[in-house]
Amino acid sequence: MQNKKIKICIVTAILPPAYGGAEVAAFKYALRLNDKTDSQIIVIGWDRTGAYGKSNLKYDFVHSVSFRENPKDAKGILIYFQQMYHMWNCFIALIPPMWKFRNEYDFVHNFNSGFAFNRVSIFIAKILGKKVITETSLVGDDDPLSLGRFPVWKDYFKPKYLRYLFYKMADRYVSKSEVITGIFEKSEIPMDKVVQIPYSVDTDIFRPLEYNEKRNLRKRLGVWEEGEIILFVGGINIRKGVHLLVDAFISVEKDFPGVKLLIVGPTYKYDQKYISDIKEKITAAGMDNKILLTEKNVTNVNEYMQCSDVFVLPSKQEGFPISIIEAMSCGLAVIGSDIPEISKAQITNGIDGYVFSTGSHDELAQVLKNLLTDKENILKLGKTAREKVIGNWSTEIVDNSYKKLYESLQKI
Repeated sequence: MQNKKIKICIVTAILPPAYGGAEVAAFKYALRLNDKTDSQIIVIGWDRTGAYGKSNLKYDFVHSVSFRENPKDAKGILIYFQQMYHMWNCFIALIPPMWKFRNEYDFVHNFNSGFAFNRVSIFIAKILGKKVITETSLVGDDDPLSLGRFPVWKDYFKPKYLRYLFYKMADRYVSKSEVITGIFEKSEIPMDKVVQIPYSVDTDIFRPLEYNEKRNLRKRLGVWEEGEIILFVGGINIRKGVHLLVDAFISVEKDFPGVKLLIVGPTYKYDQKYISDIKEKITAAGMDNKILLTEKNVTNVNEYMQCSDVFVLPSKQEGFPISIIEAMSCGLAVIGSDIPEISKAQITNGIDGYVFSTGSHDELAQVLKNLLTDKENILKLGKTAREKVIGNWSTEIVDNSYKKLYESLQKI
């Protein structure tokens, strides 16, 4: 394959500017491939909200599809008819572009295995004689044990079993960390089809800033120019544990009145009661001027990280959270819940960040207090974290791993 272009089709159920960790990673990867002379890329994406079509984001290599999605799940047995109808809609939407551009790609690459859209693409790709790579992006959601769990015999007659059959047709399965690899080892997926490749970080974009640069950036973003900023980036939902961070911050602020909390991420597509409860809690604590929610998708995540000092991800469920390693690359002191996906795969406690007991806002508050008391430690942790990212998760390292994967599949 030395003189032959690697031709790839990325299928994604979310197109920018809509938000989704695995899908953001997929699109950034597509942009990098589009700049390389030894590869050819197309993206077939579901413009679920219509945001891509309405935006100024237009790329020649992106081919969007759209179809109606029922916003509410049906009840009882009707939900299975709804799911089957949804799979049929995915099939009808994907067939035309996958067939039309069939000579422009040799591989179909899914960065998420959770959506029916992605798994239907596996079935179509195999019909077309293409090699398929599919990835696990969220433990407990699209890992093989979760997808292949059928506790009662009736489950084998439900749409989810058909989706699982599609999933098993893939040629390679990408695990994002040793934690996920361990899950594959317990599944029926053959381990000779499993490759461990983490998400990557562009260390040139996600880089630390000098003091004056950081202060100027804060001014431009319209956030606080003075004091330490604690940052969260992600969806504002219960899985991400935003409520725990707010509770911890309220406790911490009593001892460190100069500290601020910046919550970056969309609110429109999540449980509105959960979000309103958080806002009410902020107001009740008199923190409206010290806690800021952007409430929207942002395309400049790196800048919000570069203007901050501490990053916190209090999730109870993840796969290989990109936000953690992006924050590490920006030289932030990072704190994460002690779920294995973070504590075993990303943060070495006390060396390049800290972990706390999942679900404990008191323990999170104490970790924050200890960190804010020792400002030199914030800088030390950030420096070590940055070095770890450069050595393990740079785009160069990860992209080379993908290239080797494609080349190995080409030989089959």
